[in-house]
Amino acid sequence: MIALNEEFGIEKLRGVCDNATSRIYGFIMYTRKHSYIVKVLRDNDFWNELDEISGANWPIFSIKPLDDGYYTRPRCSEEMCQMMVPIWKEPNSNRKFLDFFSLEESSDLPCFIIFIWKDNDEIEQIIWRLKNTNTQEAFDSIRRVVKIISSTEELILPEYKRSENVFRNVKENIEAVVFKQRLIHGARRLVSIKDFLNGLKV
Repeated sequence: MIALNEEFGIEKLRGVCDNATSRIYGFIMYTRKHSYIVKVLRDNDFWNELDEISGANWPIFSIKPLDDGYYTRPRCSEEMCQMMVPIWKEPNSNRKFLDFFSLEESSDLPCFIIFIWKDNDEIEQIIWRLKNTNTQEAFDSIRRVVKIISSTEELILPEYKRSENVFRNVKENIEAVVFKQRLIHGARRLVSIKDFLNGLKV
């Protein structure tokens, strides 16, 4: 895992990626309000475990926490009546990496971004949402996606590790995990509704 400082730009990021063994990369993005993600990444034991799982073949980048965005009310004149829809204000300091990964605002965070530079130099990516309810849940949500990527990457033959197939295989496995999670969540919800309806009959 690689902690990025403020001076670390997109060109340096690309340089590290181009020299990696496998053509797949991770990027952890979060803000100051995601305190449990912050604690996980500052804890040496958590950091070392994630680094051990990911291994030396593919890099994971972690930036310092982004500044928190906020909602503000639009201005309106006394003569005009309009709907008061809050407007999201994003700090300019956040734009470099948000724009790079085509994220509109920091309210979409925290997330783990799996990405590659394709043969045509365009970025392709998958967004894995991270949890921030407590420290263990935050760590588990990062560890899970790192394990999926690492276990997939390990199966790729050395001569194909720099091909786009690595990303495609990881993407398929992550989508399968997400689909399974949705099925489980849907089944639990149906059971809850059934229990609720049965309770009404009593």
